[in-house]
Parts: sequence; structure tokens; C-alpha cells
Amino acid sequence: MSVMHKGLAALGLVMLATPALAADDPLTAPVAAKYAGAFGEPAPPRLLYGNTWALGSPTLSVTVVDSGEGLVLIDAGLAQWAPVLEAHLAQIGHSIREVKLIVSTEPHYDHASGIAALARDSGARVVASEAGAQVLRAGHSGRSDPQFTELFAYPPVPVVEVVRDGETLRVGSLELTAHATPGHTPGSMSWSWKSCAHTGGCQAFVATASLSALTDEVYRYSDPANAQALAAFRGSFTRLRALPCERVIASHPQHAQAAGATGAAVEAPCRALADHFEGELAKVLAREAAG
Repeated sequence: MSVMHKGLAALGLVMLATPALAADDPLTAPVAAKYAGAFGEPAPPRLLYGNTWALGSPTLSVTVVDSGEGLVLIDAGLAQWAPVLEAHLAQIGHSIREVKLIVSTEPHYDHASGIAALARDSGARVVASEAGAQVLRAGHSGRSDPQFTELFAYPPVPVVEVVRDGETLRVGSLELTAHATPGHTPGSMSWSWKSCAHTGGCQAFVATASLSALTDEVYRYSDPANAQALAAFRGSFTRLRALPCERVIASHPQHAQAAGATGAAVEAPCRALADHFEGELAKVLAREAAG
């Protein structure tokens, strides 16, 4: 069976059998509906390189990596995206049941509200940082999150495993390494792996959590109570610059574009992203100092 025919057949099965397509499914009920337009809709699957595909929208990343022995999903987008993402997997010849691992870059609703539905439908393990796992299990952030008052609750994820900074997870021959990059959220985690093609060799990929210093204007990075969090944020830029990184996938693709971190001619995309957002943090601190 051709990939196209296999994909169409799998799509039909998804349409008939996936629980996430039920109209009254609480795990796929729209989250942040009044802002959903800003995130767009999931685009058709795009092959990035080798075994790595983009499933998200132009403003919100969802990444799938095919290990050959199961799929790894990095983030899940909005809850209402889950049926579409499952159908898009079918278009490239994969069932949602092939997803063996879902990893989280950050526990905000735009990246994580779809995890509960996709984890249920796939049976995959869900993995996040310790702070991220606490938020995923609760379905909402606490006051330590810089954007706390502007965030939406979402379907909690009952079982989330904790991964430590520098720990490597394996699915088949794929090795995915966690890198703590807190700041935008206390539990932000970036992920690195190698994606290989039959021709062209392997490329070092990094999927980054957001590095933006957005706040709800109640939280202040410069408050003495947040000194440790600010130091950790600055450490995230240093850590990201040090990673082997030939291709960067920002959690919001437009951030990589604004930082000049995309394109074949970019020699150090992770460094460019870190430099850009460290500069943005400096501007936020200057505004806070000015009152």
C-alpha cells in the first residue's frame, strides 16, 4: 500500500474510532477560545528533515519525531487541536497509537492543553520537568508563573513522569535529551536530538521552550523574591548557547524568525535565539526599574 493510500485508510479509521472526535469530549473542548485565532490552525504535516516533522501552526509548534519503533511528540498545542493532529498523523501514514512518548516544553495552555486527549488516545508516556509536571497534573499554573493571571486552566494530565536536566530518554534508537530552560515558566524544558536522513547525514535539532519574558504585570522579574528565578532565567540563555544546535524549533516559530535563527545560512541558531531573548529580558528589567 502506498504512503498516500495508507494515510487515507488510517485517516478513515481515525475519523471512525478516535474518542477525541466526540462532540462532547471534555478533553478536546476549546481552551482559550477568544484567543485561539492568534494561534491559527494546525497546518498540513511538513517534513523538516530526516525523521522530524512539524504538525503545528505558523505561530505554535508541535513536533513529531519518528524513531522507527514509535513516535515522539513534542508538545500538543491546544486541546481542540487533538483530533486534527491525529488526522494529520494519519496523512503521513501513522496512527495515534504509534505515539509512545509525549514531552512538554512548558505547561502553558497553548502548548499543553492538548496533552490529556493525545495521551489518552495514544497510551503514551507523558514527561516533563518536575515543576512542569506539577502544573500538567493540576491543569493550571500557580503564582510563581510570570503570566499567572492571564492563563487558562485546561484538562489535567493524570500521570506525568519527571525528567531531570541532562537526562536522556530513549525510544528505539532515538535519544532525546532534556535541558532545563526555566524563565518563561518555572518548569520550562528544551529538548535535543539528532535527526538523520539517508542522504545528508544527521543534524542536531533543539526544540526550545519559549524564552520570552512576558508577565501579567503583577509579576516582576526584578523583585527580590524572584532573584533565584531571574538567575535561573539567565542561566537558560547560557545553557542554550552551549548546545550542539544546527536546527532550532522555537515553541512559537515567529520567535525564531524574529531572532534571525532560521534559514540554512544560520550557523548558530540556538545562540541567535538566546541572544535575542536575553536582550528582551534586559528591556523588561529596564522597564521595571523605571517603574
